[in-house]
Amino acid sequence: MLRFGNIELDMPFVQAALSGYTDHPMRILARRFGCPLVFTGVMLDRISLHPKVSRQKQFQPFSLEHPVGAQIMGSEPEVMAQSAAAFEKAGYDCIDLNFACPVPKVLRRQRAGYLMQRPAVVREAFLRTREAVSCPVFMKIRIGYDNSQAAQEDFWTICENAAADEVQMLSIHGRTVEQKYKDTADWETIAQVKRKFPHLCIFGSGDIRMAQTAIDRLRSSGVDGIIVARGAIGNPWIFQEIRALWEGRLMPPPTLVQQKQAMLEHFQMILDFWPPHKAVPYFRKFAVGYCRRHPQRKQTLLALMQARTVQQVLDTIHQSYKEDGG
Repeated sequence: MLRFGNIELDMPFVQAALSGYTDHPMRILARRFGCPLVFTGVMLDRISLHPKVSRQKQFQPFSLEHPVGAQIMGSEPEVMAQSAAAFEKAGYDCIDLNFACPVPKVLRRQRAGYLMQRPAVVREAFLRTREAVSCPVFMKIRIGYDNSQAAQEDFWTICENAAADEVQMLSIHGRTVEQKYKDTADWETIAQVKRKFPHLCIFGSGDIRMAQTAIDRLRSSGVDGIIVARGAIGNPWIFQEIRALWEGRLMPPPTLVQQKQAMLEHFQMILDFWPPHKAVPYFRKFAVGYCRRHPQRKQTLLALMQARTVQQVLDTIHQSYKEDGG
């Protein structure tokens, strides 16, 4: 069992912070299906410093989500620390500092992944944040800004600082910022960090799309835990399946009826947060993941993509996810 302050993980597999995905509905479903820790989507630090915005329900943690962490990004250490304090006050159980996001508009503003080129700023942001809050503070990085020698030196400096400063969890995605999500994640570099700093808690991330892959990566890399990112989109069962394998059991795949129940619940929760004209297109992002488990996934996905109203979405789910597959 891993412990971070008041947070206990009964298995070392958690859900990543995914901008535009890991909102309340996805987090609640992940927790229900056995994920021991979930995170918000990536949030700009300055958001929490605007009282009217931060009081909106999408920025507040719900009781069913705990433990839940707030992942924040920014460019100024002091502002990030102030933001962390505000999110802790709002009720989040831990803070995760994002130095990994590779989105171009984020990099242009010198935030997140851009700071992989600024080890001193990364360190100052962590230290100031740790001083500003009493909850655990984590960091998420990538294996470098690019493949240059300078970027590799910056990466190892960040890791050395994290070990010296006793970062409670360092999550490492096995691609450079420049790579974004292309090519295959480099788990060997992640494993090297763990071997070099055995007392530093390392969670690895990259290409975890199946439960067995999560187990295999944990064992082969020697890291302390695994971050499940895009593999959990429209697939809350992945945590149930990981837990079963972790405990030496096999979990049968969800039936069509079970898939239908999860989809209906997910869609209803989205409707609680969004007006219908926004909820329907928003749900399509998750439908892609859900349909991968359907025996007629292409036809089912096409039908959901063509649905334009709430009732059409509901009718399509009910019709497509009958137990007989009809």
